[in-house]
Amino acid sequence: MNIFNDITLIIVCFNSEKLIQKNLNELKKFKIIIIDNSQSKKTFDLVKDLPNINYLQTDKNLGYGQANNLGVNKATTPFIMILNPDILINVEAIKILYERFNLYKNIGILAPSLYDNNQKRRSNGSISRLKNNISRISALTNKNLAEGDTCYDFVVGCSLFMRKDFFQSIGGFDAKFFMYFEDNDLCDRVYKNNKCVIEIPDAKMIHMQGLSSYVNFLSSTKLSLIHKISECIYLNKNLS
Repeated sequence: MNIFNDITLIIVCFNSEKLIQKNLNELKKFKIIIIDNSQSKKTFDLVKDLPNINYLQTDKNLGYGQANNLGVNKATTPFIMILNPDILINVEAIKILYERFNLYKNIGILAPSLYDNNQKRRSNGSISRLKNNISRISALTNKNLAEGDTCYDFVVGCSLFMRKDFFQSIGGFDAKFFMYFEDNDLCDRVYKNNKCVIEIPDAKMIHMQGLSSYVNFLSSTKLSLIHKISECIYLNKNLS
């Protein structure tokens, strides 16, 4: 059992070459599949000489979920770890997730604890969006951080560790979600398949949130619209 042989890191990027550069030393250690949703060649130029990286450039922007599904299908290892490019890869954290996976029964997803650039921890796990008490969701998100391994309804999709065969058995990410809420939907289906979602606080990773690609005012407005559309798709899928 070896994390470098048993795990493939799946990274979907869009004009994220500066973030890929930050992780380059760690990326050299793992089996990697990068799916590039942009038409830029900058990321390709960074990784083209690294034999452990399978680089795929899409003909068009497939969105987050569908591009990740493509990457997972290409993986040949028993475990996958889906990572945003704005996650700083921590080998020790991945090792902890790998070792903890065998400690519990019925695991669907393991997730690390997340920190910002200032080493301040922020919540990863939360209550399902389908539960109506929004004040409870807010309180859990902003104040109450898990001290030990903790089951949640939902964890943020920027860093997810799971078995490849289980991910595929529940259908992967729903391609109807271009971006946003595909992680909520995936976690819901984990529980529908009698598995759990667990945050592992000992596995620590920095999430430079919002830096996956350059965002100007126009693209920010577009992302806000996409977020609302995805929310409507998610609620329509789950509520009458």
